[in-house]
Amino acid sequence: MDNDNDYFFQKLQGADTVELNPNHLLTLLKVIREKSVTRAAELMNLGQPAISARLRQLNLAVGEPLYRRKGHEVVLTPAGEGLMVYAVALEENMKKAEGYIRRLKGLSAGTLRIGATVTASNYYIPLSLVEFQKKFPGIRISVETAPTHELFRRMTDLDLGFVEDPIEEDIPETFQVKKWWKDKIVLIYWKDHPMAEKWQNGVMLEELVDYPIIWREPESGVRKTVEKAIEKKGLRFKLCFEVSGADAVKEAVRAKMGIGFVARRVLEHGNSDLLYCEIDPPRGIEWWINIIEPIDKMKSRATQALVDLCMQMSHKLMDKKVKSEHLKENDVMGNIA
Repeated sequence: MDNDNDYFFQKLQGADTVELNPNHLLTLLKVIREKSVTRAAELMNLGQPAISARLRQLNLAVGEPLYRRKGHEVVLTPAGEGLMVYAVALEENMKKAEGYIRRLKGLSAGTLRIGATVTASNYYIPLSLVEFQKKFPGIRISVETAPTHELFRRMTDLDLGFVEDPIEEDIPETFQVKKWWKDKIVLIYWKDHPMAEKWQNGVMLEELVDYPIIWREPESGVRKTVEKAIEKKGLRFKLCFEVSGADAVKEAVRAKMGIGFVARRVLEHGNSDLLYCEIDPPRGIEWWINIIEPIDKMKSRATQALVDLCMQMSHKLMDKKVKSEHLKENDVMGNIA
């Protein structure tokens, strides 16, 4: 180690501007514990000149001597002893940070911040989130619900977004859209509705013009999609009732206030005493729930794992639905035969 007088000489060179470097603080801690610059250099895989340079820079940053030689050992001055409290705390926090990073890499720590529309939050993402937490119980998930335009405004504070078609907002620069869950918008009505028997095989939009409609709120993706289909056909529907949320639509239809439009999956939650039919068969009105995810280079392991699980879950459920409908068709054909 250089003579301590070097400290006073360099201080006169205007060294008051030297900033504190955390690595220099940890280096002094190592030297004091080992009571030797040579031993510290070996453990840190550095040369002795590099260790001495770090200690000089630390002295300069503090503004007074932190150590002195006592025989062959290096011992702390009172100022150095005071600084060691922070050096020990820094070392402990560094170890905690390293452990946290290891857990992140192993998908066992951290928080995923998710934004979703009410429909996506209530009917589409719960199954995926339950499976994700079974696989990665150490990762906390926070879900915020908001309209699509509000979610896009806040995407920079979120890890993922789940929004409905149509997407009319600009995609944030570091995000991209992934088509996730294809569904259909259907007409719902009560069981003893006068047109129940006729509608069971489907209905064309133009047949509904004179019926009272229970509409979702204006920012609803379902409503916007139906309104685009209506506009494309040049039709004009009356605004009779307006409610907020798919459950409110179902309750209003159940009360026989009118008929309504909801996503097919909304009817799969619990037993329903309502009937539904496809609109404009055979294609119907298709509709997507989309995932707004970071571009690949900005995506964390946890985010990627959840996106992968969501895709697997939707494919699994849609395949199951197709097989179920195919079996029903075969049963009908068997009964006809």
